[in-house]
Amino acid sequence: MPKTPTIRITPMTRLFPVLTLATIVIILTSSGTALADVMYTDHIDIGANSIAVQITETYTGSDAAIIERNIAKANDRSAYIRDAENNILAWSSSYIIIDDDPLQIETVHANVTVINVSGTFLINSTIKYAVTTPLDSGSHSIWIQGHPGIVERTIIIPDGIHIDSIVGIKNSETVEEAGYTIITGVSATRKFLSGGGNLTFEYATVVEVCKRPLYTQSWFMPLLVAAEIALCGLWLVRRKRQ
Repeated sequence: MPKTPTIRITPMTRLFPVLTLATIVIILTSSGTALADVMYTDHIDIGANSIAVQITETYTGSDAAIIERNIAKANDRSAYIRDAENNILAWSSSYIIIDDDPLQIETVHANVTVINVSGTFLINSTIKYAVTTPLDSGSHSIWIQGHPGIVERTIIIPDGIHIDSIVGIKNSETVEEAGYTIITGVSATRKFLSGGGNLTFEYATVVEVCKRPLYTQSWFMPLLVAAEIALCGLWLVRRKRQ
């Protein structure tokens, strides 16, 4: 991939989509993995104080052959993975941005695994972030880098966080599970008014969230009913005594 669903865009933030995609392309090109036919999926698990992201890249055919050559050039798979993890650490701060402020989130861990099955390479990258200001207090904007090659995006939001709006994801489906909400779809463009008032498009998903109101909690209605029954009972007892 919250209060009145407005998107706060600063001049610095407006550069992030371009800079991030350019950085990713440069990094992947240097390792020989920037190919238009590569498929990506990402899984974003949002918590109040942390966010976990898993990005899966699938390479087949000639693309897989390039990955194999790059691993051979690195002398061994471990060296290739170390380089990949360093690259992820270099651009991870631009993959997710909270409240238009890169300092609101910190990368605490990055891990890469490479799997080769019948000529197909799967590169799984896991990034773990710490969130400076808890997302279940106040209102927040979560900006998630998009890409035309992301064929499936999954965003998980826990019950304690309320979704005010979400843009930049198409063909989306929302499923309510015990304890969390799951949103799946395809990375898409989102539009917004720039500082100069011009309509601007970018590949990104933006989720506006806030602390879940009491009346939306799963226990609120049963508690309300129980309180009404108790009040009715007290009223009947008082009336009987009178």
